[in-house]
Amino acid sequence: MYKVMYPLLLLCSFTTAAATEEACDNDVQSLLHVQRLLKAPAESVFRVLNFTSEPDAAEKLMGVTGNKMGDEHVFLSGLVSNVMMMAGVLVAFVVLRLRYPMVYSYNVIAEIVPLKFDASWFSWAKTGFEVQTDDALIDVIGLDSVLMLDFISLAISILLRIGVPGLVLLAPLDHLFGWGGPEVPFLSRFGMGNVVFHHPWLYYVKAMYVAYVCWTVKTVVYKAQEQFLLHRFRWLKKLPHPRSRTVMVEGIPRDCCSEDKVREFFAAALSSDVIEEVHIVKQTKTLEKMVDSRQGLFDLKQQAEFKLEKDGTRPEHLVVEVGKVPHKVDSINHYTEQVAKLEADITEEFHRLTKESEKVGDSNCSNAFVTFSDRKHVEMAKELDFSPDEDEWVVTEPPELSMVRWGELRMDEDIQTASELVGYAAVFGLYAAFMPICVGITNLANSVDLGPLWASLAPTMGLTIFLSFLPTVLILIIDNFYSLRCSSRVQEKLLVWYYWFQVIFVLLVTAIGNNFISFCEAVASNPLQLPHILAAELPKATHFYMNFLVVQWSTHVINLLRYVNLAKFLGFSALYPEEEAKKRAEPEDQDYYGFGSRSARWTINLLIGVVFGTLNPTIPILALVNFLICRTVYGYLIVAAETKKPDLGGNFWVKNLNHVLQGAILYTILMTGILLERAPNFIPGAVSVTCLLYLARSYWYFEKHYRWQALPFVEIMYKDKDMIAAAAEDAGESYEQPELRQARHIAANLNSGTSSS
Repeated sequence: MYKVMYPLLLLCSFTTAAATEEACDNDVQSLLHVQRLLKAPAESVFRVLNFTSEPDAAEKLMGVTGNKMGDEHVFLSGLVSNVMMMAGVLVAFVVLRLRYPMVYSYNVIAEIVPLKFDASWFSWAKTGFEVQTDDALIDVIGLDSVLMLDFISLAISILLRIGVPGLVLLAPLDHLFGWGGPEVPFLSRFGMGNVVFHHPWLYYVKAMYVAYVCWTVKTVVYKAQEQFLLHRFRWLKKLPHPRSRTVMVEGIPRDCCSEDKVREFFAAALSSDVIEEVHIVKQTKTLEKMVDSRQGLFDLKQQAEFKLEKDGTRPEHLVVEVGKVPHKVDSINHYTEQVAKLEADITEEFHRLTKESEKVGDSNCSNAFVTFSDRKHVEMAKELDFSPDEDEWVVTEPPELSMVRWGELRMDEDIQTASELVGYAAVFGLYAAFMPICVGITNLANSVDLGPLWASLAPTMGLTIFLSFLPTVLILIIDNFYSLRCSSRVQEKLLVWYYWFQVIFVLLVTAIGNNFISFCEAVASNPLQLPHILAAELPKATHFYMNFLVVQWSTHVINLLRYVNLAKFLGFSALYPEEEAKKRAEPEDQDYYGFGSRSARWTINLLIGVVFGTLNPTIPILALVNFLICRTVYGYLIVAAETKKPDLGGNFWVKNLNHVLQGAILYTILMTGILLERAPNFIPGAVSVTCLLYLARSYWYFEKHYRWQALPFVEIMYKDKDMIAAAAEDAGESYEQPELRQARHIAANLNSGTSSS
């Protein structure tokens, strides 16, 4: 339910400004609408379910009504209401932080991070804004988490560099020399909306500013990527064993699907004495179910023992068996017997699998993990082409051991391919059906009269509900249809799909309208029309994006409350000690607050400042304030409150920078269309086209030049102290399937006559 209430709360703040002046009119319109429903039910139902009833349904659904007179009052009211909301939330957070430090400051009180707070109420804000994203912090919270904060710093740098010159130079020029008449809305008088078509000289200034923006984005991104490489290579050097000395092998030919055959293959390719371990993935569905059942029974046995220790009486429960009268049994004895029986079955199944896996094929799959004795052989194995077929003997870096998705590795390749095709179709269907579904929900909401507040919420009800669940829907599609070897890759895939979803339905909503497929067909039939389509539609929405960014401020501050984690903690505290309650209350919902969703939303907020900054120079400043708030809020949350997440070592960062460059290319396409249509001649447009080519080349260079995935071999040759220390660590783990490892432990204990835990 919180996923709906959260965006509804934000929408209330967004619509408060307009709700008062429109309340009376909404009441009258709602009454008339109910009368029409009673007189013509069939026609009304058809209209409610008519997904494409209006050509501008998309804009109305998003709240994009076009720039108009009086928008400054709505903007000011929204600004005041959001600031007041943030003030109230901050007061609540300060009180809650002091009352429940386990939820809001656990990493500090547990001394996980090297931070200290003074006694003042707002010391957290200073700490959050000033926290240093250095190597020491990377070691305790992970590289991906630190890079999230570095991305905020990158956004601040870009917006400062383009926002301040725009506000100081462009805004006064547009206002004083744009020659706009009294019909220009007040908020547009400090932007391109105040510049008349074919102005004799101001569009040359705009073209130079476009070039400056492109150069700034490219320069900041490249510099940030170079700094990232230092962190990335250090992270790779410090990878622990067994991950640092292991490779994942996919596409093993059927005649080599056994551990002995895989060992022979790599011994022949490299050397026989460099292979430490080989674990081929096996078909263990039956064993996995048995191990899970045994663990469930073992947990029930422990609970019964805890109850005996607490109450002093042996617990009993009712057992219902087929063909027998229900009867009570001693819980501890019953579960002990059931566990022992399952352990015998597990041991038998384990021995069967072990014997069967010695043969080629049978229970063996086409994927394996090979652990080498030295790091350099790992890098050599990843660089070699073992087969002319690119799908055979594919050697890559393994996921973190705890994040391996063993079920995906057991899946047949043909089934994987078919499943991914269905996944692509599902995602495209989601894109195509987004607007019809939202319009349908909105029309249903509009048909109900629940007063003026509802009347202000109903026009965007479909969008609010759908977007609140969108990350969850995307993760369901990714989880069920895409074959991903690592759980963290789900977030990476979510980042890509969610980012493009917001590009289409947030950045480009006015250009796309209410029919995504028609827009795709129009662009595909004549790609050169895209700049003109964007130029005709996007400039009319600048006031909306000003309000949109102000609303984002309050979303970040609300995240400080961690209200879901707090509710879980309070609930579990009634049953468990504080430490256990804290453990069970974490982490925060990864659908909405994970790396993927956060990265996509933050990138879009930055691109709004970049794409619309030339049209209205106040937008980058609003985006800058947004990221200053982000730096304070998430600098505190990520470091002091949130638990450490599984680390991919920079994949999200690289995707984010890719998306920033893509957004800058979109910006040049938009400005090319505007300058070609509005400038007195082709020269400003030609400057923008040149910038487009410059950014396209920069994007290609960024993709090809920065080799960040693997550690350079020269670093392997001359090992530094970090690599030597990491190689010396041995956690006693291996890339063996968890159910096999547990079954091996159970079998060993059963043979020795000891009980397993």
